[in-house]
Amino acid sequence: MNRTPRLIRNAAALAVVGIVLAGCSGTADTGGGEPGVEPLTIKLSYVNPPSSIDGQVLDEVAEAIEERTNGEVTIEIYPSGQIGTTGDTAQQAANGEDIIAYMDAGIISQLGATDFGILGGPFLFATPEEANTFLASDVFEEMVEGVATDQGIRILAFNWLDGPRHIWAKKPVPEPADLEGLKFRTPPVDVWTTTFSLLGAVPTEIANTETYSALEQGVVDAAEGPINGTFSLGWHEVANVATLTSHFRTLIGFGTSEALWQKLTDEQRKIISEEFIAGGELAQERYAAAIDETMATMEEGGVTFVEADIEAYQKATEPFYDSYGDLLERIRGAAK
Repeated sequence: MNRTPRLIRNAAALAVVGIVLAGCSGTADTGGGEPGVEPLTIKLSYVNPPSSIDGQVLDEVAEAIEERTNGEVTIEIYPSGQIGTTGDTAQQAANGEDIIAYMDAGIISQLGATDFGILGGPFLFATPEEANTFLASDVFEEMVEGVATDQGIRILAFNWLDGPRHIWAKKPVPEPADLEGLKFRTPPVDVWTTTFSLLGAVPTEIANTETYSALEQGVVDAAEGPINGTFSLGWHEVANVATLTSHFRTLIGFGTSEALWQKLTDEQRKIISEEFIAGGELAQERYAAAIDETMATMEEGGVTFVEADIEAYQKATEPFYDSYGDLLERIRGAAK
């Protein structure tokens, strides 16, 4: 099990490995592969289909973990929300179940880590480089440890960044005023509902797996998501005008229960953390490489792309940060 994690490429990723491994020592006496270590099967849940980029990378991550732990840890993958929504499975992790769940800052905020909500806020990071720099910072490390202690969730990686998110509707919405009164699909997460309320839309909470039919049937008028993720879910087929707002660069990744984390050996923790962070690095590369091709494919299928008044959208969503005090300044400072 001395194999170098196959996907870690840069110092920022290595720094994040150090963050998620903080506090690992002293809770397990046996290393991976030693006699007496019981095999463990961990469920892994995510909402995108297995054909998506994250689905493909997760297959590689699971294979690498099983290989590097000599079969001590098996990751059993459940795509497409088979065992629950993002909120459901994050709650399962918080309850101490043996699960690794796809989650974002907004979901963690809903579980009680209110400061985490800021990490899902509108126009927080201008570039993926800023987001990655923040993820390697002491500020993020402090937040990670707080969530482990207070919410019972151990964040494994938060760097599965699928590009900026845009608005998908049946008409262009280049100005915030164009959203006034539109029924807008959001997950049941305050970050989304607050942001789109500020923009004048009517947030309508619908599960990820039900959004396609909601758009098709007119239950909602619009939704939002990244280019690749939206394509994999097919939402562009029923909301074929994309307004390029780049309103969120969502920090997305995977977390598990702190109770499960404490059951693992030090070597198992190291391997799982390394492979999930390395997987995020690879996913970022594949997402970025696929965007232009995906947009071209969408255009061929009848999707129209419209530029947005980004400054107007930024100004309209500035009040989102009013309740966070100096945390916004600390986060943006750590991202530089």
